[in-house]
Amino acid sequence: MKNSSISGKDALATKIRELEFLQSQQMDDLRQSFTDLTESISPGNLFKNAIRTVVSTPGLRSTALDTAISTGAGLLGRKMVVRNSGSILRKIAGAAVQFFVSNLVRNKMPDIKDKIGEHQTNGVHR
Repeated sequence: MKNSSISGKDALATKIRELEFLQSQQMDDLRQSFTDLTESISPGNLFKNAIRTVVSTPGLRSTALDTAISTGAGLLGRKMVVRNSGSILRKIAGAAVQFFVSNLVRNKMPDIKDKIGEHQTNGVHR
């Protein structure tokens, strides 16, 4: 009987070592997963992934570019109206001009793209 209890103790010790090793591996995997998660949700990586999505999506890339161009044109128009004035009327007029120019440029972007495409297909580059 003593032999069976010794082999039982040996088997138990072996099983305990196996389980401790398994626990160690799982803790390492958990730490690595946590590290990967914290890296993936860092602001820099979130921004990089968002830019990658915009660049890889054709329709979204075009829309983002159109929006940036129209917003820039609107801001330029407002700056030309307001200049360095402190007048509230000029600032209101500048906001109106910004809104008008942004919408005008945004609505005309498809026509502008078509004209650029026509010139490029006809061999005329300006």
